[in-house]
Amino acid sequence: MERLIFVAAMIGFFLHLGVIWLVQLGVIDAGEYASGFSNPVNAIYTPFSIILYYEVYCLIYYLPKSMTVYIGKQFEVIALITIREIFKEIPKLKISSDLDQMYSNPQFIYTLITILVLFFLIYLYYAQNQKSIRSNNSTKGIPDGIPKKKKKYILAKKFLALVIGVIFVMMVVVNLVDWFSHHSLIEWLQNTGLSSRDLFSSFFLILILSDVIILLFSFAVTDDFPKVMRNSGFVVSTTLIRLSFSVEGLASHIMIVMAVLFGTLMVAVYKRYKKIELPSD
Repeated sequence: MERLIFVAAMIGFFLHLGVIWLVQLGVIDAGEYASGFSNPVNAIYTPFSIILYYEVYCLIYYLPKSMTVYIGKQFEVIALITIREIFKEIPKLKISSDLDQMYSNPQFIYTLITILVLFFLIYLYYAQNQKSIRSNNSTKGIPDGIPKKKKKYILAKKFLALVIGVIFVMMVVVNLVDWFSHHSLIEWLQNTGLSSRDLFSSFFLILILSDVIILLFSFAVTDDFPKVMRNSGFVVSTTLIRLSFSVEGLASHIMIVMAVLFGTLMVAVYKRYKKIELPSD
């Protein structure tokens, strides 16, 4: 899968770069979209979109294996979507000695700060889960000796992962067919029909439903209060990420940071709660 993504990303990058070159030479008439093909940096947008698909694949792959990694992959997906915006904003920057003119595009500054904060929060998130991640990565299939309810829980998550994977593939196909039936290749590259915000907004809506189903499944396995609270917190984090697609600008960045911060803090509290020995009476 990694090799396939690498080849696809390279092909997508050079295809987009070639179209930019042909537009600048006048071989292809981009019309009103010509400004979007004035800078080769725009070509980086396409391989990043393809890498996003690999992150979605990893997200679905880890769903039955580890809840913490599954949520971490959600954070990685929204971080990649955010950093991808940088390559959309760079060609719009105007280099000037006049600071007011140079920073007339605050969206670029918001995105830079958001990326740094997200990267640090995701680091903290994984740092708290190193032990459980190692144990999950070293386990293949369903371990022997676990309770019957736990086995059913893992099988249910595997089935859920399969359903989400099928739904996502169908969403991508419908998105591509709908786009090419109404738009040209130039418009597709300019507006990144390969992985539009609408596509990922709909996908995160599916993930919210998935998180709720997992939460309900967990009730059948355990009534452990801290684990129920942690899983409930993950639902809130996914919901905040989904809501970030509904707004733009600074509000969107604040919503994304809040989502990852909330999930990270929930895990931190969960880890400390598990260390408390409650009285048996």
